[in-house]
Amino acid sequence: MNNYTIRCLSESISPMTHMSGTAGNEAVIAREPVTTERGLAWIPFLSGNALRHRAVRQPGMLWLIDQYGLKGKLDLDQLNFLLHGGNLSQSNSRENTKRIAEMQRTWPLLRLLGASLPDQILAGSMDVWRGVLVCEENRRHLIDCPEERMYSAERFIGEYQYTRGDAMKYGLHSDRPKAFEDKSNLMIFSGQSVQRGSLWSHGFVLKHVSEIELGALLWSLRLWQESGGTVGGQASRGHGQLRLEIVDSDFDQ
Repeated sequence: MNNYTIRCLSESISPMTHMSGTAGNEAVIAREPVTTERGLAWIPFLSGNALRHRAVRQPGMLWLIDQYGLKGKLDLDQLNFLLHGGNLSQSNSRENTKRIAEMQRTWPLLRLLGASLPDQILAGSMDVWRGVLVCEENRRHLIDCPEERMYSAERFIGEYQYTRGDAMKYGLHSDRPKAFEDKSNLMIFSGQSVQRGSLWSHGFVLKHVSEIELGALLWSLRLWQESGGTVGGQASRGHGQLRLEIVDSDFDQ
């Protein structure tokens, strides 16, 4: 068993919309407080949970479900266990070491990610670093920073605006309400985003695993990239695409 650390530097090739909520009618991006020389600043970030789910669990588990021939054979509880980590729902929880060993042998990816059966928590073996925006405010939290001053985080902040779908545009309705004869009933919605071209530093730490678990992670990351490499919201509109690059690792891929 070995420990592995994988440092990544990913470039956004579309606007990033990892949101935290709304302010009025506008969706706002997730930010975290960062101490700088000028005081406290609120800087966009990508949560480790979001990266864990979109970059590892979802692509890896969907591929395994397909390879194991399990499509159409799993109920919702089983699918939630594999794709979302499950839920500890029974009060009589216990630790069954035989079941843990069988799970780790059968599903190496679950050994990395962990999950929760109704009566037992299965601990994972991987920590996922949050995505840190490469900007001047985060200088002290980054490795291998350039000597020259970097852009401020606010230079990367932009906005988007879309309209929701309107069935009237298909021309299939039987009548047209008079109230809307000269008006559009398309609902406008907008939000903040981190512009494309931004860089994000993130990574994975694998603890006491074999090369099989390491390979499961690398394969999941490859599947994630081949499917678009998205994180955050508005993926159907092309938002949130990251181009992954592993910049430092202690193994030969």
